[in-house]
Parts: sequence; C-alpha cells; structure tokens
Amino acid sequence: MSGKLLLFGFDSLLSVLALETAVGPLGVELVPVARKDYNKPLAVMAGQDTAPGPMADYAGGTLGGRMIVLCGLEKQLDTLLPALSQAGAGPDCLKAVLTPHNRGWNGVMLYAELQKERRAFQKGGKG
Repeated sequence: MSGKLLLFGFDSLLSVLALETAVGPLGVELVPVARKDYNKPLAVMAGQDTAPGPMADYAGGTLGGRMIVLCGLEKQLDTLLPALSQAGAGPDCLKAVLTPHNRGWNGVMLYAELQKERRAFQKGGKG
C-alpha cells in the first residue's frame, strides 16, 4: 500500500499543488476529498476498504478549516510534517493518522474530534 494524504477543505488548486510539490518526492499520493464525500469512512477514502453500501452525498457545510489524514505514512512523519508545514499546511491545519480506531469514522467526525482535542490542549486540560 502506498502512502496517501486525504485532503479536506483544500479548495484552492494552488494549495494542493504546493503540497504536491512538497511531498511528491516522498512518493506520497494526494487525495483531495470533495465535500460531497465527507461522510464516507476514512478507510474507504484511503482505498483500504470498500463502501458498506450506497451512501448519500454529504449535504452539510464546510468543516470549518482544513484537515489532512495521513494514511500508511507513519514511518515518514519526521520528514513529512515539516514538508507539509513549509507547503502551507502548518499548525492551523488539523492533522491525524489513519488508525484502526478511526478508520470507520468519516471526515466530519474526525474533524470534530480533532477540534475538541485542540481546545482541550489549548486549555491545558484533557479531552
């Protein structure tokens, strides 16, 4: 399995191209996620699972920011994270690793959880 980055909220072609330039040499595939697909399981979007059946398109609004899900890239984090930051996906962009725990979540669920964790971290408490 090759490593992938699921990109949520990257609506500008220039921002996607900047990421592609930064991580392309690392052999990472970028997967911009269309808003209509925000309710699909992360593992399905990463190409690791098949959809459990027909799914209605996501009809909600934006997530509220940008998010990147790193799939199969755990061994490259030390190289990948600085490259993402230099390409414009710094601290304001939420990031997560696809895990056995969150692989069935959808993008909306993961974004909400990451926002909750960020708020807890900023308060100095636990989420």
